[in-house]
Amino acid sequence: MKGPAFKRWLALGAYAALLAGCETMPSGLSSALSGLGGGGSSGSGVASGVQNVMQGASAAFKDYSPQEERELGSGFASVLLGARPLLRDDELQRYVNRVGLWVAEQTDPRKDGQGRPVHYDWRFGVIDSDAVNAYATPGGYVFVTKGLLRTLNSEAELAGVLGHEITHVLHGHYLSAVRKGGFAQMAGGIVEARSGNSQLSGAMVNMVRNLYARGLDQSDEYDADRYGTLWAARAGYAPAGLMQSLRAVAGGSAQDANYQLLLATHPPAQERIARLEPLMGGKFSGTGGATNAQRYLAMRRVLR
Repeated sequence: MKGPAFKRWLALGAYAALLAGCETMPSGLSSALSGLGGGGSSGSGVASGVQNVMQGASAAFKDYSPQEERELGSGFASVLLGARPLLRDDELQRYVNRVGLWVAEQTDPRKDGQGRPVHYDWRFGVIDSDAVNAYATPGGYVFVTKGLLRTLNSEAELAGVLGHEITHVLHGHYLSAVRKGGFAQMAGGIVEARSGNSQLSGAMVNMVRNLYARGLDQSDEYDADRYGTLWAARAGYAPAGLMQSLRAVAGGSAQDANYQLLLATHPPAQERIARLEPLMGGKFSGTGGATNAQRYLAMRRVLR
């Protein structure tokens, strides 16, 4: 993504950073932030799963420096936006950036091989597509579609979705998919092309398209659900936001073209909800939080 459109997006991100401001953490949340594990057999299972995820993330990042990860993500983003551009609505783009940047501020930082925190230059955008979906790329690009925004009903739901996508970046899920798919050499070509300001070849573009059409491992999606819920709760949103967003899309039909890719690349919404419910009754039990439904619905009115 080059030229005026890219500069415009950078300006939106910078403006959103100024808007993020300070929020207060809802009472009762501190106990939920001690981790996603906990007492009892189910807690130990979650803790073990978290350890496996972090080991997998470490392996995924092993082949890429933070700069290379950003270059790869830039290539991925250019393919996604080449298929469907950003929606031309500055106010809506600023709004989604504001929510996304604030949620991203609540995450646990990833560290590089020398133990130094890795800083992401997060960019959030709304794609002008009626499809119901959200995407992330390595390096910190996160997109939601116009169709998804129409489906959601509160800012807390949006925050949960963005937290889910942020987790895909932080835990290296797409980098892992590149390796498992045997695309490491092709990904290296994308990094080289982007660092040299060159165009991606047709084969590289097809690789990225195939990666998103194939989707991530189900375990990565469940991991992103758990942590996305946590990041949104830390940001002061109602923890059930992501689960409610899943209920909002659960009625989508595989016969509806706007839902086909989402349903084909993610576990069933009801299964994802079932896995989040114990957290709502456990770690997040009694935790309050904002939904900001009226503000969200007012913003959503601009969508056609």
